[in-house]
Amino acid sequence: MRITCIDFETANPFIGSVCAMGISVIEDGQITLSKNIPVKPHPKYGSFNKDNVRIHGITRESVKDAPEFSEVYGSIKPFMENSIVAAHNTDFDIRALKDVLTVYALPIPEFEYFCTVELAKSTWLGLKNYRLHTVSAHLKHVLKHHNAGEDALACANIIVSAMKETGLNDIRTLLEHAKVRIKTVKAGEAHVLSHDFLTERFGEKVNAAHIMPKVENFDPRHPMYKKEFVFTGEFSTGLIRRDAMQKVVDSGGIVSNWVRGSTDYLVAGPHDLKKNTVTAESGKVKRAKRLIEGKRPINIIGEDEFLKMTQYNDKSLIANG
Repeated sequence: MRITCIDFETANPFIGSVCAMGISVIEDGQITLSKNIPVKPHPKYGSFNKDNVRIHGITRESVKDAPEFSEVYGSIKPFMENSIVAAHNTDFDIRALKDVLTVYALPIPEFEYFCTVELAKSTWLGLKNYRLHTVSAHLKHVLKHHNAGEDALACANIIVSAMKETGLNDIRTLLEHAKVRIKTVKAGEAHVLSHDFLTERFGEKVNAAHIMPKVENFDPRHPMYKKEFVFTGEFSTGLIRRDAMQKVVDSGGIVSNWVRGSTDYLVAGPHDLKKNTVTAESGKVKRAKRLIEGKRPINIIGEDEFLKMTQYNDKSLIANG
């Protein structure tokens, strides 16, 4: 059965701002096609974020003459039909595909898919992590990371290598052996764009720009002072995002809607901190990890650690009281 590996790069934090797509095809255990496709993002979502550019090197200028996704999709769709689709972190790439199709009002096709992160974890035990560059290094596959075509090829190499490692050339048998779940995208299913997802999931969307400090004087010793915070996920303690943002700015800190190079802390709910389940992570957690790979000093913390930071003022007041 044909396996089609995909990878996307985006112009900005909106996952539908696709500026490159990689595709690699496996047939009969062999990689028969691999290509990188530059894409001009949809005009509505075409701004290029400096942190994204820093990661993948794609600029507005470099794709100004490239076709938009609506123009290239016709050549991509046949490879997804009658195939199992794979990606190294399907939570990002499948959502990117759904987002960009929805932006162009193109129907979402029906296909099965699986994640090569899960396949790698089952096949090669004990690696320090299962990021694409780590697994590729273990397999002695030379990877030019964050090039969509190269990343899709590395994803395909993981599958072919797992087949050789186990002696199982049938993909369904291999995935059953590895206890990797095959998921299904239904044809024409409704999809909420990722930048509207939080609104649907949590109700009112909190805009960080609207959170203003309610105090005038700040303690420069406070651990939040002049630090930038971003929040993601639901919090088990009942922490409300708006209240959490208010605590930050009232302590002299900064809040942002998006993870970027200036971010100091990403506060993630417990679902997004499942370190052994990459597909459970939010887009913000994944973006933070990619920036960390690029040597940006971002701290990913849970709500308990965040709440300890908020208690600084209370302890100071008690000590001075």
